Amino acid sequence: MAGKKLFSTTNLVILALIVGLGSGFYANYTLTNPKINGLTSDLAQKTSQVESLQTELGALQANYTEALGELTQLTQSYDDLAGNSIALSEYEELDESYQELSSDLAELQITNQVLVNENHDLSIEYVKLMEKYNDLRVLSWTYFVVNNLRVNLTVNSNTYPSNTPITGTVNIRYLNGSPFNGRIQLLVWSDYYGNGKTSPTITVSGSTQYSIEAPFISGPGAYYLLFSNIKDLSGTNIATYSELLSFRITLKMG
Repeated sequence: MAGKKLFSTTNLVILALIVGLGSGFYANYTLTNPKINGLTSDLAQKTSQVESLQTELGALQANYTEALGELTQLTQSYDDLAGNSIALSEYEELDESYQELSSDLAELQITNQVLVNENHDLSIEYVKLMEKYNDLRVLSWTYFVVNNLRVNLTVNSNTYPSNTPITGTVNIRYLNGSPFNGRIQLLVWSDYYGNGKTSPTITVSGSTQYSIEAPFISGPGAYYLLFSNIKDLSGTNIATYSELLSFRITLKMG
């Protein structure tokens, strides 16, 4: 009979390594640097917790699937033997195995639900820490993990004197390191104006450069660059806007 392991729902698992970039005036550095260091430490801790939880969930998924298969086979054998004349000892042994495996599966389901709840709470904490970090320092990149993909989006500049193209690089790979082949769309968004411009469809083969023409449709002000969607080559959604909207790069035009 399979031992107890841990099971996963491959959902939102977020890993991030944030390294502070850039320099500034000494006064600003002394005010913000302790906060950034503290947030960086918190992010590293949450990342480690998410990795550990993901490992447990993966193990539970494999064991649950195996145990469910055993239960299905045992149920069929139980039903077959129940309709025939068999030795009482054989029937009792089969019934005991059936009840034990059913109890194991029930415990695995409870453990899984606990882990799912913990993963959800950690994801919320991680997003909040990321938002605080980005408020303190403008970064020219964003990095995150979504649906078995490691995603890195960069821009060549955070500031634009006029409505000139935004350029940069997109790198998307699976967690095992192999390149992702698919299609993406980027979005340049203004919270103040409540609108933005979506890029044409961009084909990605592991890594690719992009350019978005005349992106600042509402004129001077603060904007964000983020993913609108990530799809495979057939057009099937891998990650939707609602899963991606938290991962932004701050831009300024004018």
